[in-house]
Amino acid sequence: MQQGHPVDFKPETAAEAYLGLLASRGVDYLFANGGTDFAPIVEAYARGSTLGARMPTPVITPHENLGIAMAQGYTMITGRGQAMMVHVGVGTANALNGLINASRQNLPLLFSAGRTPVTESGDLPGARNNFIHWAQEHFDQGAMLREFVKWDFELRHPEQIETAVDRALAITHSEPQGPVYLTLPREILAARMTRAPGARPTQIAASAPGADPVTLEEVAKLVAGAENPLLITANTGRSVEAARALAQFVETFAIPVIHYRPRYLALSTEHPMHAGWDPHALLAKADLVLVVDCDVPWIPAQGAPAPGAKVVHIGPDPLFTRYPLRGFRTDVALTGLAGPTLAQLSERVARHAPSQTMLRARRESITRHSEATRLAARGGADGLPGALNGKWASACLNRVMGDDSIIVNEYPLVLEEMVVREPGRFFTLSPAGGLGWGLGAALGAKLASPDKTVICAVGDGAYMFGNPTPAHFVSEAMGLPVLFVVFNNARWAAVHRSTLSMYPQGAASQMKKPPFATLEPSPRFERIVEASGGYGVRVTEPKELMPALERALKVVKEEKRQALVNVCLEASYVKTS
Repeated sequence: MQQGHPVDFKPETAAEAYLGLLASRGVDYLFANGGTDFAPIVEAYARGSTLGARMPTPVITPHENLGIAMAQGYTMITGRGQAMMVHVGVGTANALNGLINASRQNLPLLFSAGRTPVTESGDLPGARNNFIHWAQEHFDQGAMLREFVKWDFELRHPEQIETAVDRALAITHSEPQGPVYLTLPREILAARMTRAPGARPTQIAASAPGADPVTLEEVAKLVAGAENPLLITANTGRSVEAARALAQFVETFAIPVIHYRPRYLALSTEHPMHAGWDPHALLAKADLVLVVDCDVPWIPAQGAPAPGAKVVHIGPDPLFTRYPLRGFRTDVALTGLAGPTLAQLSERVARHAPSQTMLRARRESITRHSEATRLAARGGADGLPGALNGKWASACLNRVMGDDSIIVNEYPLVLEEMVVREPGRFFTLSPAGGLGWGLGAALGAKLASPDKTVICAVGDGAYMFGNPTPAHFVSEAMGLPVLFVVFNNARWAAVHRSTLSMYPQGAASQMKKPPFATLEPSPRFERIVEASGGYGVRVTEPKELMPALERALKVVKEEKRQALVNVCLEASYVKTS
């Protein structure tokens, strides 16, 4: 859209006011999958473009799940929540999977949808004039997603639009962050405005929760007195500031860090306090466990803190109150954003003057442990394996990616093989596990950082869930070249592993093709990207992988085209001519 000064454009309808408000309140993009309810929005964009109005850039996403993922990817990089609009209840239903991901990932998003016209006939602009307007109506459209949004509202009058938008944006950006839902009836969008919205928001986001000083002091004493503390996190690397605060805290007080099922990385994988990816070995020995911005710090069936250990949970919602059942032991729950809370905790722990001799010895011990852990776990690129496997593929991808690459990972990467030295370079799927996130998130990340190389690693099942044809369409249409690497084992690996964990000697364990766990014959994924002007290559032998990745990266960087490498792992694919 043309970018003009906001006062140049006086909205005549609620739809024009809506778009103008989004732009003036800092929303860069409106991701959208349209329908018959979009007519006022389409007209508003058309009129606004002729007048040079400031409006969010529209992004057409041919599937709602893709649009939600793109909005998430953009927000993960920038920290600024975006907007999305879909077609009434059916579009909302299609987007629900992605919305659950955004909710559990605590990402801000103004998610909106049209509503079936309220009026059945008459002269009111936007009244029902299509047979679908009866069958598409809900008794309560917001009910299907209310569990996963912080707030929802149906616009009832055009004069409410400013309050509704400002309130939605304020709530979605308040901690703990999460999506909100605004329903927009067609007649209201088409209705005339009697006054223009103000230049400044009527509401702003609430200040972040601050840690209670008494509880901070209690935790500081526990840290100062601990002999074998352990810090477990999944989300602290959400911001650079939080990652730096964590790094300073654990460096100063010699505390090993486990990134357990991380969505972001707070420490460099090479950091001396980075003690690996599985907490259970260190958990049993720890006398203090700091669970920082982490919903699942351990698996109870695999281990638990020692009976005498103290367990402290830290985060904007340390008890994860939106989870129906979560029984991890909690001796102290300290409410506060991870970054500021850890910074304040550092100051207080220092006042208790922990023994520097003890800290020095512990730091040396943890450094040796971390180095040994990395050395034992790595080696996927040492020598040529007999068959393609995920460890080799991860190691090869690690070798070809640059220091400025952004990695969007939907399950397949073997993290032990990756070297990621800075926060803001690694992102993975929300703990809700709603598949189909990776492709859109990678495109959103590229939209937010066009100067960076974005690499998307997905399993073959996740790739199919990700609406690949719409995703590759958007990549070509918007000029967003991404390298997609499909780890193709022709399996629903999660289904297979789950079955084996419950029935290790069961009948399914003896089958080459257990029920519900195979994806054969495997599609020619490399041909799908070609339909949208991309480069695709299929790899079936280990020696082919490095040249294929190098060629694909060259296409992305130099030719500015998307590329896909279909990595057929081991013998779980079916060879075809």
